[in-house]
Amino acid sequence: MSARYERERVFVSRNMPSNTRYVKQGGRDIWIFTKKTEVGIDFDIAVYHDPDEGGYCARLITPEIETAWRNPHIGHLFPDGVICLGGVSMRWRERMEDAYAKSCVWAEGIAAMLVAKQLGRPTPFPFSINNHEGEVG
Repeated sequence: MSARYERERVFVSRNMPSNTRYVKQGGRDIWIFTKKTEVGIDFDIAVYHDPDEGGYCARLITPEIETAWRNPHIGHLFPDGVICLGGVSMRWRERMEDAYAKSCVWAEGIAAMLVAKQLGRPTPFPFSINNHEGEVG
């Protein structure tokens, strides 16, 4: 196994939920975990190093998010399911720790949007400093 895999394995064992599972796909080491949000909506998220992106990405596995929200400004989610992590790079972070942490914050934010929509009170992504008029779920 690679040195990167060993570093990731240690981080996962110490910091990620016990439900985290490992898969190798397309030559990539992928760590999939279930994020249980405060409002009771669970998200399966994959965190992995993507050399094509330049760092660690986080991708939504489930649940399916409506197409209109697959937008880096509305749902902070790219059309391909990669979570928008903000900042200059938006799609990736240099450290696995940062991609994991940002993906957990994202899950709480999108869960709040889902609940607000169910209650008939659509709201923009709550953890964004660059929301624009009309960018609500």
